[in-house]
Amino acid sequence: MEVRRALGPRAPWHVGDIAWGFRQHAGREHEWRVRLWEADGSVVAWSWLRLDTGKLSHDVHPHHLGLLDELLDEPEAKEAFALDGDEDRLAAFASRGFTERGEAMQMTSLHLEQPPEPPPLPDGFRYRTVEPGDLAKRVSVHRDVWSPSRVTEESYANVMAEWPYRASLDCVVEAPDGSFAAYCLIWPDDQNAVGELEPVGVRKEFRQRGLGAAVCAFALGRLVEEGCRGAIVYCVTEPARALYNSLGFEHHADVVGYKRA
Repeated sequence: MEVRRALGPRAPWHVGDIAWGFRQHAGREHEWRVRLWEADGSVVAWSWLRLDTGKLSHDVHPHHLGLLDELLDEPEAKEAFALDGDEDRLAAFASRGFTERGEAMQMTSLHLEQPPEPPPLPDGFRYRTVEPGDLAKRVSVHRDVWSPSRVTEESYANVMAEWPYRASLDCVVEAPDGSFAAYCLIWPDDQNAVGELEPVGVRKEFRQRGLGAAVCAFALGRLVEEGCRGAIVYCVTEPARALYNSLGFEHHADVVGYKRA
């Protein structure tokens, strides 16, 4: 959160990325290598190496960029990520052989002075938030959207127990049969008043009805009610970009993977 306070929209990580990324993989810690660097009692850098893929995620406080060389000293790392235009980081990448540009992910943001109005839903559908008895249905919609998925009821229970998860920001569109047709989970960063949409999905049989944009609009309204005034979301595909553009999100940076040549 300190990095976001310092860098604003160009902060590469949101607290929601960390919470979602780690807790959904709980129980598989043998697949990771996590390292932390501290100064004056505070964490100033971290790295997370996925041993199965070789992907190295990391962040460094802008006052401690000298740690980059040590952080990148991971022989098993095959790919690392940086924002376009981050010359200090790209120079450190080049010194460690991360020079082959790969896939780019767009960072988009929305100022929530006036959140989008949730549209009327088809007959029998309704907006709501996740309740204590919804675990199985909430996991079911995620697994259907992202099949094959490693999310289980146990792992999602870990997510729900993780700060800063709030059931009041775990938003769904419920279908007439009681199943969840679409969902949008928002992670709040109250200190910076910015929420992150992560993840969002619509079941295949309910697509092309506008439910993705609808559930996001509903969730953004809930986010404003809880005190946030901005939102971010990362996207890769053209349909995702079109959906978030329709809600007013604007592209402001790219996160690019750099592979070892």
